[in-house]
Amino acid sequence: MLTTSHNNRWCASASVHDGGANFLAAAEAMKAEWETYGFDHVEVTDYSDDPDQRNVVGYKYGRLYPDQYIVIGGHFDVAYAFTPPGGGTSEGANDDTSGSTVSMEMAQALASREWDHTVVAALWACEEEGLLGSSAFVAHLPEGKAVKAYMNFDMVSLNYPITPPPGYGPYDLSIAVAGAYEENLTVMNEWVRLSVDDELAMNYASSNDIHWESAESCASDHCSFFSNDYATFNFFSAGGDASFWQEWHSGTDNLDFMVTKAGGEDELGNGFNTLVWISFNLFVHIDNTGDEWQGRWYQTTE
Repeated sequence: MLTTSHNNRWCASASVHDGGANFLAAAEAMKAEWETYGFDHVEVTDYSDDPDQRNVVGYKYGRLYPDQYIVIGGHFDVAYAFTPPGGGTSEGANDDTSGSTVSMEMAQALASREWDHTVVAALWACEEEGLLGSSAFVAHLPEGKAVKAYMNFDMVSLNYPITPPPGYGPYDLSIAVAGAYEENLTVMNEWVRLSVDDELAMNYASSNDIHWESAESCASDHCSFFSNDYATFNFFSAGGDASFWQEWHSGTDNLDFMVTKAGGEDELGNGFNTLVWISFNLFVHIDNTGDEWQGRWYQTTE
């Protein structure tokens, strides 16, 4: 759906394309879709001081901690014309229609249930121009609201249990945690381990690896959150070094190439199932904590 009906999703603030008309049309379509999921409120953001940042955001209000948000999301824009290194893309199947897909699957699952904390699901604008959409969201958090944790999905098409066809792979999945003090970072890494080793029961193979670590980088929208002291989980699966550099920000970043690299549509779907399974389990772990677990923002100063 996203790579056929809603491609060319270039961010509004770039000056070398259509001014964001396709992006805005896709955002409004996603708003209509998300309104069927069970959210209490869905919006396409319209910040008076930053009008290009048209994020799609859905809210499911929490029963016990409505002022604390557990946020999941991925960027909805794709690399516009002349973006290096590949010169831009129309579909952006891996970067980041893949993350948008996981965000939508998670949104549908989370909005249909009740939770202790408020669920916030998002499709971010203008990541390719400097994390602008997610930064605007954090900057415009209402007074009295805070982010308990954020899960980010960027370039996640290819991972376990996909067996790479000849000439592709290996397909590794990296999960980086950041934005908390040492004790809570340890807890976050343990939640990932539980989700992967115990709950997913991953069968490790040379063609796949899921690894996790405490690491901060500003290569995607999680930076907007951990740089403001909110705990984050960043999911990233490039899909094999050689083909990743071939497709990144280029016309070859399309659904047909992702299906080829996965060895078929069913295999591609199996890789997405891994992402949804792990991230949903992580969400449950986070939601089952009260005020005893927070990111850096919760620490008081003397």
